[in-house]
Amino acid sequence: MSSSIEQLLSKSLEDLYEELGRSLIAPEFPKTATITRQNAAQRGRSFVSGSLERLRAKICVDWRYCNKRSEYGDFQSLAYAVAPLVSSVVGVPATTAMIVAIILVKSGLEKLCNCS
Repeated sequence: MSSSIEQLLSKSLEDLYEELGRSLIAPEFPKTATITRQNAAQRGRSFVSGSLERLRAKICVDWRYCNKRSEYGDFQSLAYAVAPLVSSVVGVPATTAMIVAIILVKSGLEKLCNCS
């Protein structure tokens, strides 16, 4: 698992949104249908923006990210801490939750939570 996490951490936000979009595509979606990079990324983006308020409430308010941020020395430990919170809010599989967590960490949790 950790090597795939490192792989995800090294991706750009655009790649992460694409990865997320692809992981959200329902299994019943015909395999023959080709999903373009743009479509996948767009799907990932709208998933994150559609869940943002609930994620903000969970991570910033309930979990009190601003008070805890100094406990996490790097992206990876923070992503590991945030992933279960994501999962509990949006109810996606662990791998998908990890992608969302990494997107949030890379986009900046300080900004999301308005930490002073």
